[in-house]
Amino acid sequence: MCLATNIARRAGSASYYARLAVPKDLQPILKKRELWKSLDTKDPREARARVAPVLAKWHAEFADLRRRHEATPDDLQAATWEHYQQELASYQAERLSLPSEAEIEGAVEHARKKVQDAEADDGPLAFIHLAGDAMVLKGQAELQREFRARREKAIRKHLATGEVGLIEGLALDLIQREGWAMEQGSAAFRDLCQKLQRAELEALRRQDEQDSGDFTGSPRDPAVKAPRPALHAVAAPGESVMELFEVFVTENPKNIKPDTIRMNREIVGWFAQHVGPTFPASKIDKKSVRDWKQALAKFPIKAAEVREFRGLKFKKIIAANEKAKRPVLSDRTINKYLSALGAFCQWLMQNGHLDTNPVDGMHLGKERGRGKVRPYIAEELTRIFNSPLFTGCLSEEEAHRPGNVRLGDHRYWLPLLSLFTGARMNELAQLLVADVRQDRGRWILHVTREGDETKTVKTKGSQRVIPVHPELERLGFIAYHAQHAAVGDRRLFPEIKPDARGHLSGHFSRFWGRYVARIGVKDDASVNFHSFRHGMADALRRAGYRDEEFGFLLGHTQATTTGRYGILSEGDLTQRCKMIDAVDFPGLSLAHLHHKCAP
Repeated sequence: MCLATNIARRAGSASYYARLAVPKDLQPILKKRELWKSLDTKDPREARARVAPVLAKWHAEFADLRRRHEATPDDLQAATWEHYQQELASYQAERLSLPSEAEIEGAVEHARKKVQDAEADDGPLAFIHLAGDAMVLKGQAELQREFRARREKAIRKHLATGEVGLIEGLALDLIQREGWAMEQGSAAFRDLCQKLQRAELEALRRQDEQDSGDFTGSPRDPAVKAPRPALHAVAAPGESVMELFEVFVTENPKNIKPDTIRMNREIVGWFAQHVGPTFPASKIDKKSVRDWKQALAKFPIKAAEVREFRGLKFKKIIAANEKAKRPVLSDRTINKYLSALGAFCQWLMQNGHLDTNPVDGMHLGKERGRGKVRPYIAEELTRIFNSPLFTGCLSEEEAHRPGNVRLGDHRYWLPLLSLFTGARMNELAQLLVADVRQDRGRWILHVTREGDETKTVKTKGSQRVIPVHPELERLGFIAYHAQHAAVGDRRLFPEIKPDARGHLSGHFSRFWGRYVARIGVKDDASVNFHSFRHGMADALRRAGYRDEEFGFLLGHTQATTTGRYGILSEGDLTQRCKMIDAVDFPGLSLAHLHHKCAP
C-alpha cells in the first residue's frame, strides 16, 4: 500500500517507510537512487505525521552536498601551507607570553627573600608554594620543548603507519569550512590528513631552530610550500578585462543586440575569472587564450544555471565537475566562446590596448559533436504525442502525470509546430500574432526579426515563410491563433517569460528536457528538441525532395528581401505548400488529438 509518493511499505514489512528519490546529480556521490527510512509505525496517520521531518532532513543534506566541491591540488597546497603558518604563528604567540630571564630571576629572588625573612604566615607550606611559583615560571619553556618533542614523535609514528587520529578533527573542520566534497575515511581524506601532519612537523622543526636562535629555516618537505603567486600583473584602475569590456559595451561599435551583449558579458566574464579579476586587458596574449581554451574543454554546459555550481568561480566549477560529470562544452560552443572574446580583443587592438588580436587562429578546426543530433524515431514520437501533455495531465505543475487537465499553451504547441515546420525552438517561442496570417487563402507562418526588437534569428537567411501544415489546422492551431488575436495579444504565446539571459526559449528548453526524460524518452546529446527539425528534413527527403530544394524552408539559404518581409510570388507559395503538404511521419498517428486542446 502506498499512501503518498514519499510514504510506502517495503516488501515483507508492515511498517511504513519514508522514501525519497536521490537527484541524479547527487546519485554518484551517495551511490543510491532512493533513500528509505523506517517510520516505526503501522498507522497510516502517524506515518504522515512522522515523514515530514525525515524529508526535511534529507533535503537539507541534498542542499549541503550541492554546496560542496572537489578539493583541487591548489586547494590542498594552500590548506597545507596555511596550517604550517598557523602553527608557527601560535608558537610565536606562546614565545611572547613566556617570562623573560629577568622576570624568572626576579621571581626566584623574591621567593628566596621571603623565605629568609620568614615573612610567610602559613609555615613550611607557604615556603614550598613560593618556591614552586618561581620554579613554574622557570620551567615553562622547558615544558613546551618537552611537549613539542612528544608531539613530533607521535606525528612521525602516525605518518609512518598512515594513522590520522592526531589531525582528524582539524581536517573535518577544514572540509566543512571550505565546502569540499571529501568523505571521512576516504583516500582523499587520508591524503589531506597526511599533508596537514607533514605541515605541522615542519612547523615543529622551525620552533626547535628558533629556540636555538636560528630564524633562517624554511620547509624542506615538498608538500609544504607557499601557493603559487598570481601569474599576472595588477591592472591600473579602469584597465582590467571586465572594466574595459564595459567600455566596449558602451561604445558597441557594431551595434550588437542586447541579448548577444548579455551572452558575451558572461563569456568574457568566465575568461576574466580564469586569468584573475585584476588581470590587465593589455596583457591578454596567445598563452592566456590557449590556456583558457584548454580549460573550456573541461567546462560544463550551462554552468551558470546549475545549482551545484552556484557561487563557484570558473576553476572551481571545473574541479567540481570532475565529480558531477556533467556534459562539457562541444568544440562548436568553445569556438563560440572564442569568437566572443575575439570580438572584444579586436576592439582592444583598435583602441591601442593590444598590438594584435590574440584570438586569431585559435579556433578549433574540427568540431566534435556536430551532426550527432538525430531525429526522433517513430516510437519516440508516438510516446511523446501520446503522453499526458497532449492527452490530459494531472495539473499545470505535473504535466508528465496522466489526468484530466488539458493544456493548450506553448508547451502543447511548440513541439507540434516544430514537428510540422522544422523551426527552431526560439524561432517559435518569439512568434507574434501578426507572424501568422493568410496569403491567397493559405495560412502561413513568418519567421522573421521584424515586429519586435527582441526577436532574433540565427542568420539573416533564417528569415522565411512556412505554410501551415493541414494537420496543424485540424489540431486547432488556427483557432488558437484567432483567440489570441481576438483579445489583442501581441505575442502568440504571451505566457512565455524570458529567462535570466533574456531568452524566450530558456525556460521551455529546461522544461522539455525534464519532460521527455520523465515520460521515458531519451534526452541527451543525440536527441533533443532540435530532433524535430532533423525529422522535418527527413520527412521532406522521404517526399522526394533534395536538400538543396527544401533548404529555404529550414532557413538554410542566403538572406533575401522575400524572407525578410514574407512577400511571396504565387509560384513560390504554391511550391512551398506542395512541399509542406507532402510531409508525413510513418507510424505516427495524431488522430486522438483535436482542437479542444487549444485554449
